[in-house]
Amino acid sequence: MVATIAAWGCLVPATLACLGYLVPALAGLRRRSAVPRRRPTRTFTVLVPAHNEEDTLPRTLRSLAALQYPPELVRVLVVADNCTDQTANVARAFGAECSERAEPDRRGKGFALAFGLEHALRHGPDAVLVLDADCEMNTDALGALDAAFAAGAEAVQAAVQSANADDGPGGFVAAVGATFDALTAAGWDALGFSVPLRGTGMAFGRGLLERIPWTAFSAVEDAEYAARLRRAGVRVRYCAEAQVSCEAPAGVAELCRQRRRWSGAGLLASKPLVLGYIVAAVAVGALCGYLAWPAALLTTLGLLYLRAVWAVGVTRTRAGLLLRAPGVVARLGFVTLGAAFRRPPTWDRSHRPDGGRRAA
Repeated sequence: MVATIAAWGCLVPATLACLGYLVPALAGLRRRSAVPRRRPTRTFTVLVPAHNEEDTLPRTLRSLAALQYPPELVRVLVVADNCTDQTANVARAFGAECSERAEPDRRGKGFALAFGLEHALRHGPDAVLVLDADCEMNTDALGALDAAFAAGAEAVQAAVQSANADDGPGGFVAAVGATFDALTAAGWDALGFSVPLRGTGMAFGRGLLERIPWTAFSAVEDAEYAARLRRAGVRVRYCAEAQVSCEAPAGVAELCRQRRRWSGAGLLASKPLVLGYIVAAVAVGALCGYLAWPAALLTTLGLLYLRAVWAVGVTRTRAGLLLRAPGVVARLGFVTLGAAFRRPPTWDRSHRPDGGRRAA
């Protein structure tokens, strides 16, 4: 009896967690027609919060300059937040507007966004797109977002992709995780649910920002604002046709440092931690004499992640990184669990694969 209670007590929550991945993944695999396009008329302000990003900002601004959207409808606003380098000068050299903010006692991306949104809304754009200063967008991104807003969306999250799957085990794990997140986000959207905000590639209509002003200043400002939107009954839509590409930390230590800050979003938001629990529950169930049930859970998870690996692409280099991935995921789970009991940093930085630095 004790073994049965222990097995069910572990396997039932693990099954629910597994279904939380499986159901949206299956929905996301269904082919859906894109939102019909129209002649662009919506004005966008692209808000780029930047803290000491003189090395990475040029690539982001070049990406925005290449957007296939009427340039008279696009305004690029860089917030040089508590910078000690040439970020502001770089922004202006590329033709972007730049607002400088110097408040050392109020550091963090959330404060930079609040400052930038206040300036952005003064010009009355139809929508504001937030893009990190180390990211690039596909050329048709604004056209896709325009169509989503025209279809009635108030908040839209673009697809976020990791661009450096070959740069060490950290880069590979992040790329697979981003692909997995894209699939489940598409599924949740297809099922009629709100999708998580990702911090970059998130776009908001002016009316929404005026009705629900940005007051999210924690280390996980995107999750904090998303919670406010849920409470207000606002659904965040997902736009797979608008794609944001960025590089994850290549080293495991740097990836852990980044995920330590993200831990503020909650334990259930951590895939490594949830996966760790499912594996532990499977082990308990097997020790208690249950074999088919744990095997079904492991098979389901394995197929879901193999699909994500396949979507990222399999090469000889990545095959080697795949063998190291379980250890990386386990370490990320432990880091997330430990960070839940400590205050995370607010505007941390991590090494980029190209030798530069990025906001984590």
